[in-house]
Amino acid sequence: MAISNNPNSPRQKMINLMYLVFIAMMALNVSVEVLDGFELVEQSLKKTTSDTSRRNELLMKELTEYYRMNEAKVGEWYHKSEDVKSQSDGLYDYMQELKLRIVQEADGMKGNLDGIQHKDDLEAASEVMLAPITGEGRKLYERLVNYRGSMTALVDDTARMNVIASVLDLEVPAKGGIARSWEATLFEHMPVAAAITLLTKLQSDVRYVEGEVLASLLNSIDVGAYRVNKIQAMVIPQSQIVMRGTPYRAQIVLAALDSTQQPRIFIGDRELPASDNGWYTGGSGGLGLQTFSGRIELPRADGATSTYPFSETYSVTEPTATIAPTLMNVLYESIENDIEVAIPGVPSSSVRASISAGTITQKSANMWTARPPVNAETVTVTLTASMTGGNPISMSREFKVRQLPPATPFLVYKDASGNTRKFKGGTISKKSLIEADGVKAAVDDGILDIPFTVTGFEVTFMDSMGNALPEISQNGAFTQRQKEMIRNLARGKRFYITRVKATDPGGRAQNLTTTIEVIVN
Repeated sequence: MAISNNPNSPRQKMINLMYLVFIAMMALNVSVEVLDGFELVEQSLKKTTSDTSRRNELLMKELTEYYRMNEAKVGEWYHKSEDVKSQSDGLYDYMQELKLRIVQEADGMKGNLDGIQHKDDLEAASEVMLAPITGEGRKLYERLVNYRGSMTALVDDTARMNVIASVLDLEVPAKGGIARSWEATLFEHMPVAAAITLLTKLQSDVRYVEGEVLASLLNSIDVGAYRVNKIQAMVIPQSQIVMRGTPYRAQIVLAALDSTQQPRIFIGDRELPASDNGWYTGGSGGLGLQTFSGRIELPRADGATSTYPFSETYSVTEPTATIAPTLMNVLYESIENDIEVAIPGVPSSSVRASISAGTITQKSANMWTARPPVNAETVTVTLTASMTGGNPISMSREFKVRQLPPATPFLVYKDASGNTRKFKGGTISKKSLIEADGVKAAVDDGILDIPFTVTGFEVTFMDSMGNALPEISQNGAFTQRQKEMIRNLARGKRFYITRVKATDPGGRAQNLTTTIEVIVN
């Protein structure tokens, strides 16, 4: 059928060997530095699991296509495949949850799998997996046993049954003549780095077994009646737009494959090596639209050869990048300026940003926050990205740095509907004045909304003779004396808020010149 499964591939042999070596090294109580080596095994296992998952997705896609064409004939196998996927996903997710719990046990609730801090912690795995009442080790063992039984029952091929039993072999040898449980053997006093790698290997095993069973179900379907008329050549590019210096990568496959036959793939008259597994690498030295074509030859049972032609195009562009502030074409000192960055054709996870002065941090996928220092005139933001098979990309853009505009003082109050309002002068009810906390200040020009900290202000009242009575607050709140004088004001009377002092987000003091005239309603 479409996908071949080889449990003894060179890559799998390498991963198994690395796994055994590191487990043996742990038995010798090696140094913490060696524990870091588990990350290499972990990454290799993740890559293998990812590749296996993609293979399984292709198998499911083919089963779905056969089911769509003939539900009555394929329904039994298709529904079994859905059950296989459901059980596999559930077990895989359960082990992923266990990994996170172990890391959080070692590093705290903020611990994450991508940055383990206490890799040499010998208690975290035992606490999660072997605790007397809440330990998950026995539960995991039982789920693996049940999963192995369920998957074996779906396979008719004895050879595949043996493969599944071998991959999910849960027997553990006695140590020093003393028999130990499976979970104790794997997780008792096991460093966090090793426990995570063990669980990742089990996840990889689950995905491998899932693929074996799906392949067996696919082989059980008699698709001869429509295999010939549904075979077609397909080109699956990694991207149809590539940058100069970065190779074009695409996989050339058939929509349905006979696992007993190896198709021959030709680009023009040049045959791709069988070891390339259908991967074609095209050049990207010239700009513009690039075209390539070829054919796939597949031997038939009658000795003849079926030929399936194909052609594909891709575009080569100059490396470009986007570095754009979300507010305007300047950055303001001492505050966090949002900057949207992107390099077309490059995933955001591969793009890194730096700044010549100040700080820049990633806020979300394409959004970064730049904070220029005080008194800087310009800063340069640089994007870098490492391209697979090509030269690294590095692009920069210079920004002017500006001081924040002067802030505007105001009062915050709630209107009759309970909505929060800003009062910058005019008529206002005495009730709203009494309920206001004091004077606020901010740069609020419709584009920026940057709060300042008010450190003092003066309120000037007028007595019946027209004499000014100033009252000073040493912070942003009304003093008791100021509130008392406001309560005693009659309707139509007015007072003035002046000499407001505030500091910007960078700690720089400002004397605000704006006067707020308040008329009591």
